[in-house]
Amino acid sequence: MSVATESPQTSNHQGFNPDLLDRMIGVKGNGADIGSKSQTLLNALGPVLTATFLSATGVTIDARPGEIKLGRRRELLTELSGDTVYCEATIADWSSDICSLCGTKLIIGMVECLLGGSDPDQLDIAARPLSGIELDMSLVVFEQLNDSLRSLVSSKTDAKARAKNPHPEHPEEEDDPIADFHAVSLTLDIEFGSVAAPLTLILPQSVLLKTKINPAKLDKKTDPNKGEWTERLSDRVSKSQISLQAAVALQPLELGEISRLQPGDLIAFAHNGDIEVTLSANGQALYTCALGRAGSRYMVKVEGQAGPDENWKTDFK
Repeated sequence: MSVATESPQTSNHQGFNPDLLDRMIGVKGNGADIGSKSQTLLNALGPVLTATFLSATGVTIDARPGEIKLGRRRELLTELSGDTVYCEATIADWSSDICSLCGTKLIIGMVECLLGGSDPDQLDIAARPLSGIELDMSLVVFEQLNDSLRSLVSSKTDAKARAKNPHPEHPEEEDDPIADFHAVSLTLDIEFGSVAAPLTLILPQSVLLKTKINPAKLDKKTDPNKGEWTERLSDRVSKSQISLQAAVALQPLELGEISRLQPGDLIAFAHNGDIEVTLSANGQALYTCALGRAGSRYMVKVEGQAGPDENWKTDFK
């Protein structure tokens, strides 16, 4: 077990030790006690998250216990927030101060596979800021993490758990609605095909100290909502605003003629009669069109598909 602990605060000029007071009132725990309880929770959370994720999304992941760190919440957020997406969550009657961080590579890889049909074992993902679609869909990861956590820590099986909308970065201190309490971070090392990324929970030490971890009860029944992520992703893509480009073939010219072009020179279209236009988006040719005019505006009329691939929507990530 790898547990990084926080340094105790020094006494003030009156000889009063605030670190000792925090321990006495239960907002901070002994490093060994918090570490042991955190490891127990991580060991239970990994298999539950793996099973829950597969049931809800049809996606297979491997979640293994990772590093545990102790410190102030803001300190842990700053240390752990590189190449991650941030989400706040609540579990009724347990804690309203839960936050999570997920490595962007995991979200990018999952969206690429669900949207584009890529093989998870062939993914080569570089960490980067998430697109709008990816940020929206990262909520599913946080929902499954929060639901899995609820099953282990809540005394009520029907307790409401809610993950809020994810953000590309954690809030600045002055805008942070959650207090800077003594916290513990629990990281699961997630593997999805060839992609590996951390998924981290940051919890109040005071809450964890009082928590009785329930034995994991893995439900092997098929979830009726299985595949919901794919459906939500497809719906999100269908509603996305996409920029279109219309390309018209021009009469071919020799390189020497092109180099001598001047303002005012005219170049003819390649075709006589109806002008053929190729309609594209994201570099993907979609439809062949005819060029026309309606009033003062030029228009294109869709006439057919530009290629044999009818599943071109899978290329929009």
